[in-house]
Amino acid sequence: MLRALMVAGLTAVLLTGQTTTAPAMPAEPAEPTAQVTGAYLQITADGVATEPGFEGAAHAHAALAAMYDVTGDPQQRQTADELLNYILDRKPGQMSTDLALQYLRSPYLQSDPRLGANLETFVTALLDLYATQPDKVLRTGDIRTLTGRAELLVDYAEYVEHRPGDLSRIQSADAAARGMLDRVAALQYTSEEAVSSFHNDRYVGAFPHFVAGDDGNMGTWDVEHWAPSMLSLDQYAAVRALATGYGRFHTASYNNAAASGTRHLLGTTQIDPDLIYAGAPAGFPLDGAKYVIGEETGEQPYLITYGWSPNAIAQLGTALKAVRDNRVKVPQSAAWLASYWRGTPPRSVLAPGQFWHGLDSKIAYSHRFIEATQLAVPADFPWLDLDRTTFPGTGDDAIRRGGWYDGSGRGTMSAVYSRLAMTGYVQSGGHDIPMLNQAAQWWTRMIVRS
Repeated sequence: MLRALMVAGLTAVLLTGQTTTAPAMPAEPAEPTAQVTGAYLQITADGVATEPGFEGAAHAHAALAAMYDVTGDPQQRQTADELLNYILDRKPGQMSTDLALQYLRSPYLQSDPRLGANLETFVTALLDLYATQPDKVLRTGDIRTLTGRAELLVDYAEYVEHRPGDLSRIQSADAAARGMLDRVAALQYTSEEAVSSFHNDRYVGAFPHFVAGDDGNMGTWDVEHWAPSMLSLDQYAAVRALATGYGRFHTASYNNAAASGTRHLLGTTQIDPDLIYAGAPAGFPLDGAKYVIGEETGEQPYLITYGWSPNAIAQLGTALKAVRDNRVKVPQSAAWLASYWRGTPPRSVLAPGQFWHGLDSKIAYSHRFIEATQLAVPADFPWLDLDRTTFPGTGDDAIRRGGWYDGSGRGTMSAVYSRLAMTGYVQSGGHDIPMLNQAAQWWTRMIVRS
């Protein structure tokens, strides 16, 4: 169990190793009476479904659970129930940081006592690990594992407070969460640290990928000239955890760190490929872009993972909603400006009213992006006209319809990335029910039945 806890939060399910190919999926869902035996993990660019099994089923269940909490569709619930029964038959103690976070926000998931028991076991193991080996939590692994655990414990403490619970349990969760959040805030790069470590001041307010060492590190990522491919998801998870922690503890350092991380994220509110693909390599925005909230401009340190990636846009929405909901304010002190302000955006944008207006605009943008890029997209959708892309088509076929391409010109469709897009969209307040119903059909087609 302790080993499972050390697995990185969102990266633990990325595709690795050899794939096992299977015939392309049928155009229509299987008969609902057939027993679930897994779900596909990926559709290749040429339309072949691969890797049917447990991992794909876990992603499909998470996506359908998120949809059902919005739509209330009984068929979606039935399918989610079937998937959950398959998952718990295979792994009765199934729980992860991602699933635990979703459980704490989901009336549907909370209705299953098996998951409730698994959550308690999972949290107990995490609290025991922090109590006995705090350095394993604070100084090993990647930052999304650390921030995911911190966010989980904050949400868990609030969850227990609203139910008959042990006060000592709440206090233990709070103490561990504070320790983790203190570490996250300390790892954030100041202007001086960004320049001295990476020779690149675009890292002002950003977070390292790994948490080992006093200052963390980026591993082998080339960060001197451009942002590493995982920075955006690292940034979003760190900002979300700090904002959530500020909402509970009202600690100024959490507010300031969340605001510093958010400074990067407000620029883009229009879907326009000219800026997104303006940099080199493809998908990197140019340095020096002028920052104007509400226009397709802005300084964006790898704002969108791998270029146009719905999963990253959805997760961006969750971070900004956490900042907005927890009333994070941009510090106005000279010390904060000296350490974390790079000259953009204009200081007027940092005033609370304008700052929160920018958050609202960007959250709405994240919803529009997910809704606009769900397959099938129009044949003239901008990303399909760019020379750098390799998409095989608009997705106007049964295998792809209702899902999302991975992004950045990749023609594959992944259960991992699509689940991140779906759960992030719902968590950030997305509620387009026709879109969610279409997505549910795609996920149903991903399910394998005997």
